[in-house]
Amino acid sequence: MVNLAVFKRKHKSHHSDVEVTFASHSKGSRDNLPTGNSKSPVVSTTCCCCGAALKHPQIEHKLKCMRCHCTLELTSNVEVRTSHISVCRFQQFEDVVVGCKMELEQKGKTLGSDFAKCHLHEIFRPLEIFLERLFSSVSSLNHFCTASNSELGQYDYKNMSSFYATILSLPTKKPFYKLLICSNERLKKPRANFYNDSSVSNFDQLLWVLMILENPLLRQSLKYNENCKPLAPHIRAIQYEVLKRSIGYLASVNEATGKDVIKYLQGLSSRRFDVLVDLLNLYITFHFSRILRKRAKMEACFGSPDLDEFCSDSKLNPRKLDNDFEILPRMVGKFLTSNGRPDLDLPVNFKFNVTEYGNDWHIRTAARLQYFHFVASQRKHKCATSRFYNMLSDYLDYKKDYEQWKIKLKGNAPESLKSFVETLDGLTFSPGKNPETQFTMCQFPFLMTMGVKISIMEYEIRKAMEHNAEQAFLKALDKKKVVDVYLRICIRRDHVAEDSLRCIEAHRSDLGKSLRVEFINEPGIDAGGLRKEWFSLLTKEIFNPDNGLFIVIDESRFSWFNMAYDGLGGSPQNSSKLYYLFGIVLGLAIYNGTILDVCFPRALYKKLCGEPLGSGDYLELYPETGRNIMKMVEYKEKDFEDIFCLNFEVNYPDAWGHKIHRRELCSDGAKRQVTRDNCSEYARLWMDFHLNKAIGNSFEVFMRGFQRVVRGDAFRLFNSKEVELLLCGSRDKDIDVSTLKSVSKYGNGFTSQSTVVKWFWEIFDELNTEEKRKLLEFVTGSDRIPATGISTIPFKVSRLGDDCDRLPIAHTCFNELCIYEYGDGAKLKKKLMVAIYESEGYGFR
Repeated sequence: MVNLAVFKRKHKSHHSDVEVTFASHSKGSRDNLPTGNSKSPVVSTTCCCCGAALKHPQIEHKLKCMRCHCTLELTSNVEVRTSHISVCRFQQFEDVVVGCKMELEQKGKTLGSDFAKCHLHEIFRPLEIFLERLFSSVSSLNHFCTASNSELGQYDYKNMSSFYATILSLPTKKPFYKLLICSNERLKKPRANFYNDSSVSNFDQLLWVLMILENPLLRQSLKYNENCKPLAPHIRAIQYEVLKRSIGYLASVNEATGKDVIKYLQGLSSRRFDVLVDLLNLYITFHFSRILRKRAKMEACFGSPDLDEFCSDSKLNPRKLDNDFEILPRMVGKFLTSNGRPDLDLPVNFKFNVTEYGNDWHIRTAARLQYFHFVASQRKHKCATSRFYNMLSDYLDYKKDYEQWKIKLKGNAPESLKSFVETLDGLTFSPGKNPETQFTMCQFPFLMTMGVKISIMEYEIRKAMEHNAEQAFLKALDKKKVVDVYLRICIRRDHVAEDSLRCIEAHRSDLGKSLRVEFINEPGIDAGGLRKEWFSLLTKEIFNPDNGLFIVIDESRFSWFNMAYDGLGGSPQNSSKLYYLFGIVLGLAIYNGTILDVCFPRALYKKLCGEPLGSGDYLELYPETGRNIMKMVEYKEKDFEDIFCLNFEVNYPDAWGHKIHRRELCSDGAKRQVTRDNCSEYARLWMDFHLNKAIGNSFEVFMRGFQRVVRGDAFRLFNSKEVELLLCGSRDKDIDVSTLKSVSKYGNGFTSQSTVVKWFWEIFDELNTEEKRKLLEFVTGSDRIPATGISTIPFKVSRLGDDCDRLPIAHTCFNELCIYEYGDGAKLKKKLMVAIYESEGYGFR
């Protein structure tokens, strides 16, 4: 007879106490107790659900994590017996359902109107028994959700979708409730070890988790669906338990399994992928809502007025509702309105503190699993980057979050996924896995909106500028001379590039200061408008074809570095200086929030962010040549060499077409013929040459100038798509006049109801796309929509005076349009058209 002794001890982690239950199977031996005198060595195991680090004696067979209440069976110490496991197949499930429906039809004919609900339960009892047998083991579940006639590891989405659709369509919900109960019990006691070897993938052992996560009603545990009948709170509660454990299992996998999870996600259809991304975002919002509710309850108890308006809503009043699954789904619904902005009366200065979410394993696991989705999306372009944004990130205390993240970057970071990330196409960030260290949202920047990331960057820039201004002031006191606290650029309009380079060279140490621009012999105070015009004129000068720094690729109309200025081609004396200047200009544009009118392919922004380039980037820049190369690689006929007659070398003209340059793609490339066997290598070298090697020196100089300005950690939060949006704004969509109107302000006697104001918005709305952009450029200095959207433009319309023949004017520093109170709408439109097409320069009136 075996004595089963159960002991409990608290394992104190860095931020929280994790209680572990030990089950000792030895026959009354005191040596096996988890005490200080134990002879058994203590080892550490990671919980497969919440990721908690659990310490236990090596001889133990089972552990129970008291954070998530999952029981782990350490199969590495126990012989696994599978002979008794019954394998269930989808066909068996269909047979059981058909048998139950036939019995239902017979009973209906026999009993007629006397047919009671209890008969439904009896009729479908065989289905409940089948579900119990199906969920009796992980092995049974994995076989059930594996595609027929295939090896274990190929998830059968079609049958699993049919499985849930069939159960939900039954006339009784008892089988569905049994399914939830069985799912939760299996997740609580998986009786499987996923951490035997971190180098071995266990993805084929996780198919059952994917199957459970396929449940279409899991979403309803997080948010009320007005179109569906609300579920009972206890049903919502168990669905939430199932969801949180499923997310935890998939997020806590080892590195090898994580790669296979990403491969699986890459193969999903866009619709299924979007559903999973939205579900995880909803789950994160749910837990931020839980933090909000907890704080509201505490402040209600202490009589704090900060959340009085929030508490006044009877549907959300924490004093009246105690069940999380009554109040939280309503709160999530308030947060996820159609316009993406919370519909809650939160205090203006409300912020989520990093101490509130930094130790929440629910948010951590969801963020990490969302990271797998983000990597899959980056590789296969599954969805837009903005789909990963969580709108509640706008309410983070981003300063503390960012400072906490910076501490981790300096060497106190948790165990990272560096090696893992390096295999994922070299992403620029690696979220920590160690749950015992407080995590920050900056570890998962893809979850943060562009607005909060820009706020973080502005915070970093402001700190740097304040520091530089302080140092300038101290130097002025020390040297007893005036030291400017600004970076001042004084230029002549006809010598923009030359004067800009001279000023930057003279103020190398001042690039981190706030920028001020002055046009010589032109009156004007730079409050933003002169700076915008300087950027515009300078980029036009740098892209002037006479300089030859950049060429426009005819195939795509994108600008790219002139390959003839690199390597054998040589360069003009000032070309390196101009590349360096352009790098500084791009950095200053980012740090000063200015949108540039440039047209580069995504490859440039990837290189800025340190992201690797692929064949898709070459195809974007050289679409026609790229398609021809792909056709060559796909050509498998025996006359390959006779048809193509290629060697491993490349020929290209200079910027003016006067000279042809020849370069070898590899050692002795001119003597090496391209064949069917090595054509893939030739294609790879060809693309790498045009994207990297041929422009290596020029890009290095450009990058040196860029990094001379952009030196902070905040830039690492942005990916290449976001950097492009940050630098260039958006021209993809028509200008939303109604949104711009809703955020506009008025001055000098104008209101939203003024007749001239109404005429102006009617005229603005009637303009074509080009005219709208010209008007936007006239008022703001740029025809691009900012990265944060048109609603963030501080647009203002002011009154200049009574009706006259003068033209409207604009203060681009303040995005302000000043118009006279013209007598009719036709005159207003005529004056606007003349103003927007004939304006240039700045000055005093």
